Amino acid sequence: MILRLALGLFAALALALFVQPQAARAAYPCPGGPGPGEVQVGVSGGSHGVAAVPICDRAQGGGGGGGSEVYYRYGSIAWHPDADDVWMEGSYDGPNTAERTALAACNQAMGGGCTSIGEWHNSSMRIFRDRSGALWSGWHGDGGVHSKKTLADCSAKQLLPCEVLGTYSSSKNRHLPKPTARKLYAVGAWVEGTEGFDSRLYIASGQRDAATAERLALDACTKATRQRCAILAFVGNGVIQTYRLGTGDQSATVESNAKRAAQAAQANCKKRGQACTLQRVYDSRTPGEFVHDFMAPAAK
Repeated sequence: MILRLALGLFAALALALFVQPQAARAAYPCPGGPGPGEVQVGVSGGSHGVAAVPICDRAQGGGGGGGSEVYYRYGSIAWHPDADDVWMEGSYDGPNTAERTALAACNQAMGGGCTSIGEWHNSSMRIFRDRSGALWSGWHGDGGVHSKKTLADCSAKQLLPCEVLGTYSSSKNRHLPKPTARKLYAVGAWVEGTEGFDSRLYIASGQRDAATAERLALDACTKATRQRCAILAFVGNGVIQTYRLGTGDQSATVESNAKRAAQAAQANCKKRGQACTLQRVYDSRTPGEFVHDFMAPAAK
C-alpha cells in the first residue's frame, strides 16, 4: 500500500497583530481606525479575505521631531485576488486621495473586485507572496516589527519563507502591475485515501478562474478513477513540482517558480530523512489538462 504525502493547500490566513507599544512614541494597533488626536500611519497583518488592522500614532508624531512642523506623505495600495502584483499610489499631502486613486486604478485594470489595504504615511509598506500566489501586507515602519511578524505568519505553513514582492514608501508616486500580473491557475487533484489510488495526479492548468481549474482537475480525476478525489496542489502564476521520496511515497508542492519548487520538495525530503527524486514541473501559465503518472519511468 502506498503512503502518500499530501502537503495540501494552505489558505492564506493573516493574523491580526496586537502588540503593546514598546516605547512612548511607538505606533500601535487601532482596530476602529484613528480617533481624536491620532493619525493612521499604516496597516498590518492583511491578506486576501482577511482585513488588515490599522496602525496609529499621535497626530504630532508622524515623522518630525522637536516642535517643527510635520509634513505628511500618504500612500495606499489596492490589490485583487486574481493578480500577483499591487496598485500603489503615493506622495499625497493629505489622506483619502491615495486610497481612492489606487483602488480606482486596480478596478479599471481588473474589471472590479479590488480591495484596499488602507493608507499609511511617512513610512513604507511591504508586500509578500506565499507559495500559492496569495499576497500579504505588513507595515514596514517602527523598525519593521510589523512586517517581520507578517512574514513569519505567511511563512509558518510552507517549506520556504514567503517572498518579498516589494517595499513601497508612501512618498513613491505610483506603481502599476504589468498585464502578466493577472493570474493563470493550475490545480492538481488525486484520489483521496488509498482505496483505488492510481498513482496519478490530474492537472488543469492555464485557467483564468481558480474555481474552473479546481472543477476541471477534480472532474478529470473522478472520471478516470471512479473514486472520490481531493485537491493536492493549487497555485496562481506559479508551478507544480511533482516528486517521489526514497520510500516510494509520492507528493507535489507549489511555488512561484521551478527553482523554489525544487528547493521546497528537497526541503521536505530532507526533513523526512529520505532521498528525493524530482519529476516533472507544470507551469500554471501553460494551458491544458495533464495526467502525471508518478510511477512511469518517463515521469522524471
